[in-house]
Amino acid sequence: MIPFLDITKDVCPMTFVKVKMGLTKIAPSEKMNVLLKEEALKNVISSLKTEGHKVTRVERKDDAFLLEVERSENPTGRDG
Repeated sequence: MIPFLDITKDVCPMTFVKVKMGLTKIAPSEKMNVLLKEEALKNVISSLKTEGHKVTRVERKDDAFLLEVERSENPTGRDG
C-alpha cells in the first residue's frame, strides 16, 4: 500500500517540509501519494525535482491535486 500524506491544510514552506519528512519514511524507489492545494502544487513539484525525486502522476481531485512521488535513490543534500 502506498503511503498517503494530506497537506491541504498546510501553507508554504510547511508543505514541502512535510513532504520531505514523509519521504524519509519510505525506501528509495518507493512511492508516496500527496494531496495538496493548487497554491502549493508548483513549488512542491519544483522542490521535489530539485532534490532528485520523481513526480510520476498529477491528478486533480475536486479542489486539490493528488501527486504520486517516487523517492530518489540519492536525494540531493544527503550523504551516500
